[in-house]
Amino acid sequence: MVASQVAQLAREWVQADSLEALAGGFVQAVGSHAGVAQALCYWCEHAGDVLRPMAHAGFSDADPAPLIPLSELDNPLVYCLTQAKPCLVDTPSNLLGVGAGFDLLRERFAVSASLLAMPLYGQPGQMAGVLVLTGQSAALRSWRTDPVWKELQALFQALLQRLQQRWGMHLLSHSEQRRVAEKGRARAARLLAAGFVGVGPSAKRLREEMLRLADSSLSLLLTGETGSGKDHAAWLIHQVSSREGKFVPVNCAAIPKDLIEAELFGAVRGAYTGATQSRTGLVADADGGTLFLDEIGDMPLELQGRLLRLLNEKKFRPVGATREQASDFRLICATHRPLPELVRDGAFREDLYFRIRQHVLRLPPLRERPEDIPALAAHVLLQYNRESQGNVCGLSAASLAGLQAHGFPGNVRELRSLILTAAERTPPGKAICGDLLAHLEHTTSAALDPPGAGIAAALEQLLHTDNLREAMSSFERLMLSERLRQAEGSRREAALSLGIPKRTLARKCQDLNLIVESPTP
Repeated sequence: MVASQVAQLAREWVQADSLEALAGGFVQAVGSHAGVAQALCYWCEHAGDVLRPMAHAGFSDADPAPLIPLSELDNPLVYCLTQAKPCLVDTPSNLLGVGAGFDLLRERFAVSASLLAMPLYGQPGQMAGVLVLTGQSAALRSWRTDPVWKELQALFQALLQRLQQRWGMHLLSHSEQRRVAEKGRARAARLLAAGFVGVGPSAKRLREEMLRLADSSLSLLLTGETGSGKDHAAWLIHQVSSREGKFVPVNCAAIPKDLIEAELFGAVRGAYTGATQSRTGLVADADGGTLFLDEIGDMPLELQGRLLRLLNEKKFRPVGATREQASDFRLICATHRPLPELVRDGAFREDLYFRIRQHVLRLPPLRERPEDIPALAAHVLLQYNRESQGNVCGLSAASLAGLQAHGFPGNVRELRSLILTAAERTPPGKAICGDLLAHLEHTTSAALDPPGAGIAAALEQLLHTDNLREAMSSFERLMLSERLRQAEGSRREAALSLGIPKRTLARKCQDLNLIVESPTP
């Protein structure tokens, strides 16, 4: 590109009467430069919490670029913006866990392309956004000092300032950008301090989503299997939000159908039999805070209409009252049941379903994030030691390996129960051993599953162990437990079926800490 072409661009850009038109011409000019495969302009919104794609060259119109939350502090685009300096990444595919927004953007890059993020300025000291370029690493390095780039940048900045003066557009200053970044760090720290535990990619994506959704006023629906931590996630989101009111949880499945209306909306004295005094409902308690409706799929159908009206108008009437009251709350719902199926079966109102799912956050089951199990187990054990003045010294390597191989149909709730039970049975000053956990897992599976249903799964886990001694011990425990179960607790019959003396069986049961139930009479 030569000086005459830059002059021609100046004549075209000067006609631009909007930011979109100016940014579009800018990235088209940048994208036509040698060595640049793709160009994308991100604009920093006035709210200061997101980068929004404004114009692109070399990207598909059918697959728009994603929003980039400024809470993704390790994202190269956010780093470029907050530090006010270019950021070159030779191999973007090597960046892991820097943010869901960056992961989505990276999918749109050309294969083996490098990335260069460069800050864009409007008026002096004010940050406008980020220019993202992809291409060959050497070409992008030379682009930073290219005289053509300097000309294009100066031209864009001059015309952007003119648009600002004409339309009064506000940009965030560098200090404001740093303030936003510090706010994001503080909120992330509060989330961790409140009890968010997880180190893997799934946990990082979940943390970013929780931070992004914390200050939204829209309803949020949490989905996930039983025991995956939906109630804890709702509480964490409230903790990092700016709402100063209370977090008010309601288990729709635990309150009797004839009392749930009074529990939610309150009641005046004499409204129903037994109402000897007026009571404040949970909706009123949540004013200025968060109302969490757990197991929303179990809410009676006749009450769903009143909830829909409450969400639309933020007003409610206590049972037996003649006047309405107002409550400003943020609604979070949770369910493990498939609400679309309930809607199809007529058990859940379709209009309410779409009203409560303005945002949806899925909590992954524990089997999809086994890398978080050691951190979760350590967290539960730390709580146990604090609350019971215990002195359990962690978990052995074999026990951690066994936990990560376990399927955990009960998810985090099952893991917590397993660790607490094992801690109770572990002598002070000792670590939880693999044998004990294997025994507890087997006992739990035997109580829940039909006879023999968990044997295949247990054997599959043993095939993937990296500790032969632990595997042999676990197999022996599994074999003896199954034979004793088949013999209904009779050591004599179990020993005969295994071809060993009864005293040998008794010794092995003692060595393995295997609890044998008395035979049935």
